[in-house]
Amino acid sequence: MSPAAGVLAGLLAALQAGLLVGAGDAWLAWRQFVDLPPSAIDALRLDSAGDLALGWAGASLVWSALIALPLMLAGLLFKGRLGRQGLLWAGLSFGLFALLYWHTRELIYPGQKATSPGRLAAAAGLLIASGVIGALAAAVSTRGPRWISAIWTSVAAVAVLGGAGVIYTEDSSGDGRGALNERNQDVPNVLLIIVDALRADVLGAYGNAIAHTPVLDQLADEGTVFENALVQAPFTGASFGSFFTGKYPRRHGLLTMAPGVRIEPGLNFARMLKSAQLASGERLQPDDLDAVSFMTGALSHGSGLMEGFDAYRELMLGHPLVELGNRWSVFRSKLVPFRLWSKVEGKLDSDLLANDARQWLSGQADRRFAMFLHLYSTHTPYDPPERFRELFLDEDYEGPFESFYAVHRTAIERGDYELTPEDVRRIADLYMAGVAQADHQIGIVLDELRAAGILDDTIVIVSSDHGEDLGAGATFDPASGAQLTAGRWEHNHMYRSNLHVPLIVRWPAGFPAGTRIGQLVESVDLLPTIAEAAGIVLPLDPAPGDVVDGRSLLPLLRGASVEHKPYTFAEDATFVSISDERYMLTLERFAVKPDAWDLALESGLGQIRFHDLEAHPSGEKDLFDDIVRGAVPAVAGEANRAKLMTEIDRLRAALLEWNDSMPIDVEDVERSDRDLETDANARAQVQNLEYLGYVTDWDAYHGDLREAVEAAREEATAPAEAAARQAASEAVEEPK
Repeated sequence: MSPAAGVLAGLLAALQAGLLVGAGDAWLAWRQFVDLPPSAIDALRLDSAGDLALGWAGASLVWSALIALPLMLAGLLFKGRLGRQGLLWAGLSFGLFALLYWHTRELIYPGQKATSPGRLAAAAGLLIASGVIGALAAAVSTRGPRWISAIWTSVAAVAVLGGAGVIYTEDSSGDGRGALNERNQDVPNVLLIIVDALRADVLGAYGNAIAHTPVLDQLADEGTVFENALVQAPFTGASFGSFFTGKYPRRHGLLTMAPGVRIEPGLNFARMLKSAQLASGERLQPDDLDAVSFMTGALSHGSGLMEGFDAYRELMLGHPLVELGNRWSVFRSKLVPFRLWSKVEGKLDSDLLANDARQWLSGQADRRFAMFLHLYSTHTPYDPPERFRELFLDEDYEGPFESFYAVHRTAIERGDYELTPEDVRRIADLYMAGVAQADHQIGIVLDELRAAGILDDTIVIVSSDHGEDLGAGATFDPASGAQLTAGRWEHNHMYRSNLHVPLIVRWPAGFPAGTRIGQLVESVDLLPTIAEAAGIVLPLDPAPGDVVDGRSLLPLLRGASVEHKPYTFAEDATFVSISDERYMLTLERFAVKPDAWDLALESGLGQIRFHDLEAHPSGEKDLFDDIVRGAVPAVAGEANRAKLMTEIDRLRAALLEWNDSMPIDVEDVERSDRDLETDANARAQVQNLEYLGYVTDWDAYHGDLREAVEAAREEATAPAEAAARQAASEAVEEPK
């Protein structure tokens, strides 16, 4: 066979392999659209047979193009000696391996690096399996007369041409969005940057002397720093729900820390900016604003929070920039080649998301836009690039942590690995390097706004969805240095370290620079703040699902008010918390209602914490156990107890009033596997300390209050229920 014939054979084999692999990839992608819940955004529901045909055509083109060059090269080099079957086997094996590798990544060694020994071994096994399946498929496909192969090749060619047509003709429908007009000319641009798991106390603007945060420090000088900003939940989903809707978690519904949880459609950040009524009486139109979100981590468009955005990118999920007005753009976001390449891009460019955001902003100088940027370098894995590592890491460290992954947190909490004080410092240093990286990435975006001359026309908001624990509560034996308690790691802990976040806002046209505000503010306050800044009138009599719990911060920012809120509230699936400017009270859910509270006091059951933030600013010292439950006799006198209970009762009264306004009962929230795991690990640590003879007030556990409350209620209602049954029986009894 001549070299030209070998090249042609490779091309024909690529068409055939692309058709088959594309069919499998398109089917798996289409099933993800079919499985979306009814409340999913219509633009994401590509679930018809026509949508599947569109995806198959596009996938066939993409896979054929990927496979063609190596197969044509093989045909040229081997001059046809591989034959039709060999070339087809090579193409099919490559495609099958990519599909198997991607779709099994969450099942085989999840959470580990692609280069870890376990993942490499799994990849080798998948490669062998792909080769075997590909060989069988190629053998079956090349049997029979050549006219069958010719028909098959023709079908593949038609599919590829159809894919080219699909990609060419699909309209992105975004070219005119955001063009200036009479409605939007006075509406500012909005840039909301959320750095996942960023504590407030790790920034220079918040007093950290070793932080490397020049960009955020300058932003603070040019804007306003909120010193007491608190989020509504210590984990991503619920906290972002409050950012984007202005509602507390039990009103927006994202309460469980688990995948696949969705929010119901309603008022949110992007929809408000694209359709709300202005104070002038006019109503904004969908194309008056171009809204885009760039997301790194667990936050997903599938959560329902991103409804109203025109385009989005999800780096962790491997989704390239998706235009929701373009069916092919939406479909391709689920295809393996694009998702794998997105992952590769992230490995090649540690600032990929910031650079993508910068590139998108470069075309927005004469448009109105809203951008949400979700950065992730302060979330596990703590694995920053070398240029940030060298700012903090100790070269003499000899422990195992060159990075810190969620699997490491799990091993520590379960007791599979015992920490040293050097380990704790190392992990904190890795985190601080991630803080420096986030600061650098924010600088990339702000520099683009500055270069385009639109920074001062943009409300810039930087905050976090929750803080992070870096071993808070970890203790070591003074004599031996051995670990006694592992402490708290990552987040989903109802402590101030998880709830206190940075909040820096810059908008020269709206309020003066260089101010600091000490009043309590909450993440639910951001949506009404943006609304007031944009001249948007929130509904005076909203539907139940559109009630906004937040309050605009503009009066504080402009110095028109010195009061905002007396209390802030937070909750996860286990706890509910209330704070004022001095105290913080945290109750497990089954201690909120009056009868449960009385039982908790009488029985000593349940997890209850009370912190005096003036005496102990870190919020780690629990006075409830020390004083109310008498764990520390030296301070547990009656006078101290009475004084403390006065403050606790005041906070409880406010908490009960707030609780009564929520649409979901405080006891009806389901706990996720992560919640149960965290609780079980904390109990095990306390029990181990008690077994060893140590005394600790860290996450003290006092028995299952829920079981006791339910049993007491059942006992209290039993006589009445028995009497009712007896009365009903007598009423229907036949007279003798």
